[in-house]
Amino acid sequence: MAVGDEQRLITPISQRQFELYALSLERGPNFDPAQIFGSYQAGRGSASGCILLDPEGGTFTTLALRRRVDHRWVRVEEGGPLPTPEAALDHLSISMRAGEPPEPLPPGARRRPLLVKTGSRGTSPEFDLLTSTISHLPALMALGECYLALPNPDANFVTDLQTNNFPSRLFELYLLACFREQGLIVRQEHVSPDFLIENDDAACWIEAVTANSETPRSGGIGDWVHAPVDRNERMTGAPAERFAKTLRGKLQRNYHELDHVKGMPFALAIADFHESGSMVWSREALPTYLYGLRADVEGEGVRRRAIGTRINNLTGKHGIPAGLFRDPEFAHLSAVIFSNAATLAKFNRMGFLAGWRPPGLTMTRRGILYDRTPGALEPIDFNLPVDSADYQALWPWGEAWCQELEVFHNPQATRPTPFDLIPGATHWFESGGDVECRTMWANSVISSITHLRMAGEPEKTSGARSESERP
Repeated sequence: MAVGDEQRLITPISQRQFELYALSLERGPNFDPAQIFGSYQAGRGSASGCILLDPEGGTFTTLALRRRVDHRWVRVEEGGPLPTPEAALDHLSISMRAGEPPEPLPPGARRRPLLVKTGSRGTSPEFDLLTSTISHLPALMALGECYLALPNPDANFVTDLQTNNFPSRLFELYLLACFREQGLIVRQEHVSPDFLIENDDAACWIEAVTANSETPRSGGIGDWVHAPVDRNERMTGAPAERFAKTLRGKLQRNYHELDHVKGMPFALAIADFHESGSMVWSREALPTYLYGLRADVEGEGVRRRAIGTRINNLTGKHGIPAGLFRDPEFAHLSAVIFSNAATLAKFNRMGFLAGWRPPGLTMTRRGILYDRTPGALEPIDFNLPVDSADYQALWPWGEAWCQELEVFHNPQATRPTPFDLIPGATHWFESGGDVECRTMWANSVISSITHLRMAGEPEKTSGARSESERP
């Protein structure tokens, strides 16, 4: 086959791979009521597209994307309706313009820096793991598409991602994927807050922050740090104080007083990277601090039940008041968004599921799920290959970006964040003095670890820092 013929060749790709590309669309890979019938790319990936089926009319439409000179995806053509998938594929093949040069930059547009071109500041061990190991190629591909999908990253984004701000920038990419996956419009038209998300008539400003230790190498590749043995220390001690200091530090910047934020809901998004391993166990300290309620268990046998015990102060060395949401000074804070999945493990799984599978690489995810059986207080164990049918069957559409996303709503918020603005998240809210949750997922992962194995090599844990897995 001649080189020119290879570049013009149209080949099928998985729907999940196209959905990663489609994160660059304003509302991501959401085409309701149409459904993706088939996905394709041209040659070496310079063009991509899909055929959409209208389930009511039985007709087909096409959507063609092409790379710009800075590798970003742009929509170049929509066609149809067409009567048959064959006619749609013929039309898509033409509109993808396989073999032609990349699309030019719009006038005045800034060329986006290459993600893997390093500068004088060097690289972190986490970035090296991402870019130099075959076992993390799926993560590199998924992360790269999320970076290209960012509407307007700041000038330091790539340098930060390559160095000691790796976790903070990874968290921003994760949030972008979560929001676009759910069909939200994501804007980055101001230096801060980081994102404005919109859906129909609802909107919310979001500033992302990570809970780190005082050292610049916090939470990275290193020895696994286990949870405090004492349950009260784990829930109300140093982990809770770390969340408290991080959130209060951000709130002191008074984002809600900025002209473009005034009068709108405002939320902080937080992830914990303070130690290697901390994401697996620190999460329960966050709602304890936010609501000033410690989750306890009372009764024996079938009468055991969870109760919320009100606390006034955290038990760490600083004695920080508990109950951020009880403080009227912070009524401008609509919600706190949290996830323990902003990790290389998550990006590695999503890239692997999209089809980037180096020969000999296998992934297994082991962890615990919420048991939603009435009265159940213990989680459900799972240990499944990531590419297995049983693993994908845990959720209606397989693993999604937003399944570990949680929104803790401030009951005193002056401008609440609507639940349906972020429909794929698990929402926590006060009701009758208790904290309850609402979610669309029957199976919610509490924590997990992703194990990787290359053929002929010993098994290892994916990634660099901690999470419900290590990244």
